[in-house]
Amino acid sequence: MFSQTTTSMYPGCRRNGTRVESEHDCLLHHEGISYPCRMMNISLSGALVQAEDFPHAAVRPGDTCSLLLSTDPTANFTEYTSKITRIGTATVALYFLSMDFSEGIET
Repeated sequence: MFSQTTTSMYPGCRRNGTRVESEHDCLLHHEGISYPCRMMNISLSGALVQAEDFPHAAVRPGDTCSLLLSTDPTANFTEYTSKITRIGTATVALYFLSMDFSEGIET
């Protein structure tokens, strides 16, 4: 089966699905601001992103945000509405709440 539950290195954290290492530039939207980030890994239920410029001190686990698997919001992209589950020094762990596909923005 494609999905499995694995144990995280963080106590009490269980994952639904195997994480796949996949570095990819993307955007993290939080409270109307886009932050460049780099996806480090992804699963069916979430992702870990490296976000150097993200305001780590201003967000809390449980906040919602969106992850765009593109660095150009006017192009086709997949957007994952997410809940922040963990915040590290330069990383943000996300749990996917929903997924939307876009065909770009008409100008």
